[in-house]
Amino acid sequence: MLRFGQHLIKPSVVFLRTELCFALVNRRPVVPGHVLVCPLRPVERFRDLRPEEVADLFCTAQRVGNVVEKHFCGTSLTFSIQDGPEAGQTVKHVHVHVLPRRAGDFSRNDDIYEELQRHDKDDSPDKWRTEEEMAAEAEILKKYFQES
Repeated sequence: MLRFGQHLIKPSVVFLRTELCFALVNRRPVVPGHVLVCPLRPVERFRDLRPEEVADLFCTAQRVGNVVEKHFCGTSLTFSIQDGPEAGQTVKHVHVHVLPRRAGDFSRNDDIYEELQRHDKDDSPDKWRTEEEMAAEAEILKKYFQES
């Protein structure tokens, strides 16, 4: 199992692993295809990543973004890092939110940032997807990376 801050992550929800990072499906996506990319090393703040981790994190986020935009029929992407508690970070492990976007998915485009803030604060288990749903999505996404 991988560690994501205070959480243990089951391998079934991880769809990509690189030398220094992993990507997983989100238990409560803000939009369809909202996934996370994290360094393997549990680092709380972005400033504490090593240069090679920063490079792999962003290269992986780019690869993952291309896949989720294609698979979920997006036309754009939002990448977001909440770095520290005042920025809205609730899991003490650096991670990039990758969100495929479409015209009209929010009435005001920047509402997605408010939704990300709410998403993490109101995180009760009754709002989570099932392990089966998350594993099924991870299996589909894994296939894109096996081809490349």
